[in-house]
Amino acid sequence: MTIILKIAEMMRLLDKPTVYIAVFTLCWFVVLAVFALAKKLHNKVTCAIFAAIPVVNFVVFFIVNFTVGAPMKVITRHGAYLIAALIFCLVALGLPNRKKNILKLILSAVSAILVTAFSITAILVDGMAMHYGNFSQLGYGESMEALITEVEQNYVLCNHKEIDFDELRAVYIPLAEEAEKNHDEEAFAEVVANFCYEFHDGHFYIRVTDDALREKVNNRMSGNDYGFSMLKLDDGSVIVILADENTEASKLGIHNGTVITAWDGVEINEAIASVRCVRSAIPLHSYAIEANEDVVRPIYLAGRGGDTVEVSFIDDTGNEKTVTVPKTGCYYDRLLAAITPLVDKRCEEFGYATMLDDHVGYLCIPRESYDKLLDVSASLKDDYPEVRELITSRLEGLKAQGMTSLVIDLRDNDGGLDVINEEVATLFAKEQIQICAGFPDGNGAFTVSDNWIWTVAANGCYADIPVVALVNCGCASSGDVLAHHLSECDNVKLMGYTTTWGSAQCMGGECLMSGGHIEVRYPNIATLYMNGDVFVDAGKDRVSTIPLDVKIPLDRTAATVMYENGQDYELAYACAYLNGEIT
Repeated sequence: MTIILKIAEMMRLLDKPTVYIAVFTLCWFVVLAVFALAKKLHNKVTCAIFAAIPVVNFVVFFIVNFTVGAPMKVITRHGAYLIAALIFCLVALGLPNRKKNILKLILSAVSAILVTAFSITAILVDGMAMHYGNFSQLGYGESMEALITEVEQNYVLCNHKEIDFDELRAVYIPLAEEAEKNHDEEAFAEVVANFCYEFHDGHFYIRVTDDALREKVNNRMSGNDYGFSMLKLDDGSVIVILADENTEASKLGIHNGTVITAWDGVEINEAIASVRCVRSAIPLHSYAIEANEDVVRPIYLAGRGGDTVEVSFIDDTGNEKTVTVPKTGCYYDRLLAAITPLVDKRCEEFGYATMLDDHVGYLCIPRESYDKLLDVSASLKDDYPEVRELITSRLEGLKAQGMTSLVIDLRDNDGGLDVINEEVATLFAKEQIQICAGFPDGNGAFTVSDNWIWTVAANGCYADIPVVALVNCGCASSGDVLAHHLSECDNVKLMGYTTTWGSAQCMGGECLMSGGHIEVRYPNIATLYMNGDVFVDAGKDRVSTIPLDVKIPLDRTAATVMYENGQDYELAYACAYLNGEIT
């Protein structure tokens, strides 16, 4: 019964076209059955009309909801209902024969129920958008206006983040109209990306589905390459990283470790502060937390400029020098290379475990998904014994090898299902932890769900082992939740250069923009404390609710190890910390 209530609660989020076609399919069986049992469908002409109606209905529905530029969208989402319509058609055409009519009606009933159940289940629990807005048939300006209205009604953190939608309309609709006037889809994608940035929510993002357009947008938004990137250290200095020795910048004296003092005539810290790290189509490169964005701003700044850029720096003699550096091409590849060590996933295997030395064990949780066939049922039941047994067996194996402390690697954990982070966290928790889902009440607030409650039981079988949980700004979504749960455990220290991604609300909203090559996705279910407060996500202040216990210093040593030696400085630091070599 609880599973039924869970699904029923989520169904409130479905968009009107999805509700319409599902209701029509179920109701048409009732209409067909009533008329057939009342012996009103024995005339061939009448039966032909009844046979045609569901098919015609679907055709009209398909035309009205056709997704320009992405024709398979409507088929993927609603195509199962065409199967039901065709079965209804065959049943109606066969009714005048009066043979096995009850069997025919049973067939139509089964098809209606199965098709509807399959379609709704796929939408709710298999990664499809619960609430879908199709604006692909509109122009750029109209689709932007429709997007803003849709988000205002359905985005789950409007009040929490104090979003001013009137201001967004005033800024972004004219920009979209300008892109439309110039027939510039790249510019439109950039407008949409900047709109998404305004929400400072990693789950609120643009997705470009056309490969050629995506490449153009990424190149356009990353900027120009001048032969190097930059990183700001904890001491406040901004140094060069990833310098290419075969460029004009290198000839002019700019190399790895060079301190930059100004960019295009603007003092370096002032120039950095003006940078917006807007996500284009790069996965997880979104910075809801201000402090995380501050770390990567210099990297993004290194692509800002024209055909040339004026760079001031401290040369090898200790004097300040200003040079003009020409661009060498697109900055996209160097941008990725500079960002990667800060958000990198160190392993792909769920539950991978090994010993780092004679005493420190290592456990990797790269995502909250384990087995696609088991994940959905486990989520609905809120119980995943297979994961619990896997992690326990791996940890017992490490203990048998002499483990007395543990590193749990959550870096670049790209999220998944809460039931999995529960099974991991419960092993370290001495007290029960509960969070729940919240469904929008239509007034910008939430109704706390009595059905969607996630419980971390107080198992605590590894609560006495010193643990470092390594995180970074790529530790996202359900990874955020796991990091938060572990931070509540007395024996766990959160450690990293940066804190986590900072976005843990549940995805479910999607809008297809003008032309069908650009999608916007956003969360429409809240993740809450049991008292109804928002869990994990920061408000307008963009201050992390999951602070680090130990910040790994971002200094010259770290930069050299990361960018020049290609080694895992964070893991080495965590191991040294657990061995008492660092306090």
